[in-house]
Amino acid sequence: MVIGLIEVVAAAGGRAEIAQISRDLQTDIDQILPVVEAAEQLGLITVEDGECIVTPLGQKLSNRRSSGKKQILRKEVAKIEPFATAIKLSRELPEGFTAEEVASYLSEKAGISLYAENVEKLHELLVDWLLYAELLEYNGDSKRFKARGTSSLT
Repeated sequence: MVIGLIEVVAAAGGRAEIAQISRDLQTDIDQILPVVEAAEQLGLITVEDGECIVTPLGQKLSNRRSSGKKQILRKEVAKIEPFATAIKLSRELPEGFTAEEVASYLSEKAGISLYAENVEKLHELLVDWLLYAELLEYNGDSKRFKARGTSSLT
């Protein structure tokens, strides 16, 4: 959805009102706002006075083919929380880790308790972004994440 948003805004000349995007996509604005927020956190757009403005990085992403888009997202996702912590844990815990462990680490080490309050949402977020960006492997049976290319997940 983030990539789709960037492409819509880029196709509109690099600027588009959030309300207009919502109307064009025939969706409720409440469904668009989390996508806008994610794109902004990744540095792909800025938001000013209700308008999305594509950043140079967002324009670069828009111009790339699928594998190039994934490469850009992989680099940017690794810089922000909770993903940076998950990647750090993948290096420190070769046996893998769960979303609960990420939430605990963030609460204790970084003082970020937001994720501990909704571990299920954190789990979904980690699965969606880390697997799409191909940063980590995931075992659905054990619900454990680990570094790509390590021994089988347990």
